[in-house]
Amino acid sequence: MNNNNLPTAGLEPLTRRGFLRAATLTGMALTAGCASLGGRRTPNGEAVYAHLSEEEARVLTRLTEILLPTEQFGLPSSTGEVPTVANINDMAGDMAPQTRDLMAMVLWIFERRPMASFRFSRFTRLDDEEALRYVRAMQSGTFFERGLMTTLHTAVCVNYWRDSRTWPGLDYHGPVTGIWGVRRLGNAPMPTA
Repeated sequence: MNNNNLPTAGLEPLTRRGFLRAATLTGMALTAGCASLGGRRTPNGEAVYAHLSEEEARVLTRLTEILLPTEQFGLPSSTGEVPTVANINDMAGDMAPQTRDLMAMVLWIFERRPMASFRFSRFTRLDDEEALRYVRAMQSGTFFERGLMTTLHTAVCVNYWRDSRTWPGLDYHGPVTGIWGVRRLGNAPMPTA
């Protein structure tokens, strides 16, 4: 059968770039819809985090437990003493709406990505060993997987280690501007000759 005889009216504008754009926007719309359906509130209506949905907070809490096994090294707890997820929530509140939507999409994908390789189980339902194996597989995966994992890894680690209670574990005593009394210059331009 020759496909040249099929009617093509209405299909001409569908270019590869247009198809990819439509697919991306559809994915973002579904993600935003799922986030709004899931809501950022508990079942009784109380907001747990102002800028994270319940599912996003659950994914970030589980990821924090996997990435930062603090009890093993005698560091302050990453989920109890140091409010890592609350710090990420504050960071999300300062994001531009488009960046915040991308973060929601990243968390949505990260939660469901193991369904293809871990017996249809989501990330938050994996045991510790499987979750660590999943994280390591993402760190050495395709370009997209490595980028996704690097983004989440950075968000978790930066929001844990920025708390001064974690600094003694690194033998870090704080910024030298505070210790030595160095005057802060801010964003002032450097002197030129």
